[in-house]
Amino acid sequence: MPLDASSAFSPAPLLQALLAIAGLSTLVWLCAVAVVWGRQERLIFRPDARPLGPVPQHLAACRFRPERLRTADGLTLHFWAAPPLPGYPVLVVFHGNVGNAADRSALLAPFAEAGYGMVLAEYRGYAGNPGAPSETGFLEDARAHLDWVAACWGERAPILCGESIGSGVAVRMAKERPVRAVVLDAPYTSIADLAAAMYRWLPARALLRHRFDSMACLPEVRVPLLVLHGEADDLIPPEHGRRVAAAAGGPAEFLLLPGAGHPVLGNDPAGRGAAAVRRFLDAFSPRLDAGIGT
Repeated sequence: MPLDASSAFSPAPLLQALLAIAGLSTLVWLCAVAVVWGRQERLIFRPDARPLGPVPQHLAACRFRPERLRTADGLTLHFWAAPPLPGYPVLVVFHGNVGNAADRSALLAPFAEAGYGMVLAEYRGYAGNPGAPSETGFLEDARAHLDWVAACWGERAPILCGESIGSGVAVRMAKERPVRAVVLDAPYTSIADLAAAMYRWLPARALLRHRFDSMACLPEVRVPLLVLHGEADDLIPPEHGRRVAAAAGGPAEFLLLPGAGHPVLGNDPAGRGAAAVRRFLDAFSPRLDAGIGT
């Protein structure tokens, strides 16, 4: 007996298959959301737990020595610092999310040789320090370093330097505390902006616990600002650096370096970034012709 048209084809199996695919896709998406939510500290922070240990001889020769401080929430943090020569300001450096402060020492030692005070600030969870990294924790650590500089060296308005994730720390401190100037190497507008661009298929902004929103702070940063960004930066797009400089509430200079990577000071063999920082700092040194290595 011939089948009629209505019984020749039933949409039910196809609909069931589509619903099964949609359900599986939703489950996979929800699992991805859960993973990003639960593992975001591992995605954002890459601490190197190696203790700083003794100061190497070449750094000790330019006044570096091991120091420690206590944070408001009771952690003891170890870091390296070199006191300033008479008349020179203090540079407080907040490094990026990978490695520890010792990795930046070779790049920054020449500034101490020139006479600047240097604080290679270290975070909780890094370099053998107790605690776990977080935005709130980083900001507590930064406040403790600035308090230490004021108490031990009498410097109540240092120059802040922030690299990569440390740029958000520096900007926030420049909003909260008196500072002379700010230098940012490969900054971002916010971690939320980076995450939203990197994970377009996830509600990244809603998932973040650590936003580091520099753009919300920059209009209140009215001191001189130098922003360095490498044109070949494959981690933080140079447009972030351009927007950071444009959002500042005071005089700001944006320098885009062709061929330089992330961050500039560690990935610019020609040394153009370091030279730009030297020129910027000359305005705050006791001698206008002061230069590194002279």
